[in-house]
Amino acid sequence: MMELLQTCFQNDGYCAHEMSIFEIPKGEDGVFFSKQPSDIRRIKPLLKNDHHLFSIYMVRDTRSVITSIHKNFPNMYFCNFRIWNECNSIARKLIQHPRFLQVKYEDLVTNPNKVQESIHNKFTFLEKKYDFSAYHDIASPSSEAEAAMGGVRKVSSDRVGAWNRHLPRIKYEYENHPDMADILVELGYENNKEWLKDLINVSPAKGQCRYPDHANKFKYAESKIRNGLKTLKYIIFTRFKSLH
Repeated sequence: MMELLQTCFQNDGYCAHEMSIFEIPKGEDGVFFSKQPSDIRRIKPLLKNDHHLFSIYMVRDTRSVITSIHKNFPNMYFCNFRIWNECNSIARKLIQHPRFLQVKYEDLVTNPNKVQESIHNKFTFLEKKYDFSAYHDIASPSSEAEAAMGGVRKVSSDRVGAWNRHLPRIKYEYENHPDMADILVELGYENNKEWLKDLINVSPAKGQCRYPDHANKFKYAESKIRNGLKTLKYIIFTRFKSLH
């Protein structure tokens, strides 16, 4: 999404790959694009205090997310349902915020220009340069971004539904988080729970994952304090800047 934005909309800067919301962009003021998936956990108080902050949240079928494998780590699943659901729960509380837009990955790869139009309609200050569908012809991402995306390619829906090649992983996560089935219906990814029939004769398998099944309470507390201080610093800086 960030690569599409910085390539197809006019901007004054963007990060090479990922950048914390707490990191202040260098250079002149203007439209600056950045991305850091975990920032969804910090965004609420920042949106409240920084009226120049606009956020696009990408939601994707959790089954695809929990079976996603990063090219640089071919033997490891990159996420689990616990982490996905934490982010999703936060996003659901921000849906009505005027400077927050949720976009479905599946909609983006199926009809990129329509999604681009919805972004433009929501954030009218953006100036379009190219269609999202033309991204692969004009993009020049950083080496880090290109590696994460698996190369520059046409926006395509060929990866939608690829989760069904990882049914043991899906069953393991579902048995640990049975609310997954209800959430898939709530988000419109399924009309009912009929898809669970595909798991009946499947043996669950955890597989190696970047995140543990359960949060470390001490690490969580430390992170909350650390990011709380960063949030305070961000708010103070934003208010000071608005006075000048």
